[in-house]
Amino acid sequence: MDALRERRNQQADFIAAHPSFDHSLWIFKQSNPIRRFCQACVPPAYGDRIFGRKANPVFELVMRGFVLAAVVASVVVAAIATPLYRKDYYSENGVHRDTWVNLTEVALGMVLVVEAGIKIIADGFIFAPNAYLLSIWNIMDFIVLMVNTTTSLIFIGGLSRVTRALKAFRALRLITLFSRLRDTLHAVLFAGALKILDASVLTILYLVPFAVWG
Repeated sequence: MDALRERRNQQADFIAAHPSFDHSLWIFKQSNPIRRFCQACVPPAYGDRIFGRKANPVFELVMRGFVLAAVVASVVVAAIATPLYRKDYYSENGVHRDTWVNLTEVALGMVLVVEAGIKIIADGFIFAPNAYLLSIWNIMDFIVLMVNTTTSLIFIGGLSRVTRALKAFRALRLITLFSRLRDTLHAVLFAGALKILDASVLTILYLVPFAVWG
C-alpha cells in the first residue's frame, strides 16, 4: 500500500508539473465538460484517474448495456447471415450495399466506434496517464473494430475472408465487458500458460513409461 501510494503521489506530481500530458488528444483538459461527461460514462482504461472524474455507476451501466446489446446483436446477425445465406441473397437480389445485413453491421459497428471515442476522449489515446491503448484489451478491440468497420464501409461484405473472419472476434467483447471473465481469461491463457505446459510435460513423462510397460 505504501508503494502504491508513493507511485500515485509521483504520478500526481508529474501531471501537475506537465499538465499537457493529461490532455486527451492534446485538446480536452480535465475541466472540459465533454471530457468530464465521457469520464462519467466509462471507467479508466489503465490505472486510476488522479485528477479526473470518477465513473458514474448509472452512466457506466447504461453505456455497458448499449455495448452489450450491440455485441449480442452483431453475433446474432453473424449467425443468421452466413456465407451461404449471403451468396443466395446476392444471387437473387443482386450485389448492392443497402442490404439489411450491411446496414445492420455498419450501425452496430458505429455503436462500438462511439464507445471507443468516448474512452479516448475520457482518458486519451496513447500519450496520457490512463490512455486507451495502454490496455491490452483495448488494443485488441481497436484492431478488430477498425478492420471490421473500415472494410464494411468501403467494401460490400468485407475485404476478404480473413477480414470477415475477424468479425467473430466481436464475441470477445462479452469477455472484456465483465471484469471477472476478463480476469479468468487472463489467468487461464496468460498467467496459467506455463503451468499448463508444465502439467502437460509431466503427464507425457508419466504416460510414456507406463505405455511402454503396458
